[in-house]
Amino acid sequence: MIFTALALGMALPWLLVAAFPQIANYFPKPGRWMSVVKVIFSVLLLITSLWLISLLSNFLPTGYLFVTAAVLLVTFFIFMAKTIGSAAVVATFSITLIFAAIGAFMTSAQWAKPLPTDLVWTPLNEEVIAEQVAEGKTIFVDVTADWCISCKANKVGVILQDPVYSQLKQDNLLTMKGDWTKPSEYITNYLQRHNRFGVPFNVVYGPGAPNGIQLPVILSTQGVLAAIERASIAPTAAAEQRIKQ
Repeated sequence: MIFTALALGMALPWLLVAAFPQIANYFPKPGRWMSVVKVIFSVLLLITSLWLISLLSNFLPTGYLFVTAAVLLVTFFIFMAKTIGSAAVVATFSITLIFAAIGAFMTSAQWAKPLPTDLVWTPLNEEVIAEQVAEGKTIFVDVTADWCISCKANKVGVILQDPVYSQLKQDNLLTMKGDWTKPSEYITNYLQRHNRFGVPFNVVYGPGAPNGIQLPVILSTQGVLAAIERASIAPTAAAEQRIKQ
């Protein structure tokens, strides 16, 4: 289904032209602008390659990665200079510096609130989960990986933002992390027991949900808070609450 959707998406412009040939009259005509677009896309691919290299920092020494990135950059600019010209290299380098400066400026403390780093994450352990639930505590489990973009989006957009962040710092709530950046048989088995085969995966355990409440792949503030509230209420208290209602 995924690859069929990709194929349909990539073929859609041609299907539209085949069905309505007059659409082709509105397409931009070939010209020098195509070379500019080619350079822009090549820069985007270069940035993607550098990001992928950075993910290897969990597996290879940092020095090797710097050398690899430097060789990649030098090769890229030499090839660009021979193929398109030195002007393209200067333009690409300038654009890269501009975007880097904008990114540094926007992420500075003056313009963006730094993300908190004081959440204490306990390594994933199902025995500890059972013990803590028996003591009446609530556990928020986050199975994540450094290479997982959705995990980072959940972290930046929900987990480390109030009111979820403040809720996770409560004394009666334990935060537990399963780091799947490197292969881990324990975490893999944990995911498979929950019929999951990838990350992000978040579960909330508590007296009201000893077997856990699984959260959606993309977290929402309301969803996390509702799961924590539901898991935190003991069955007896929940029954009394329903009777009162």
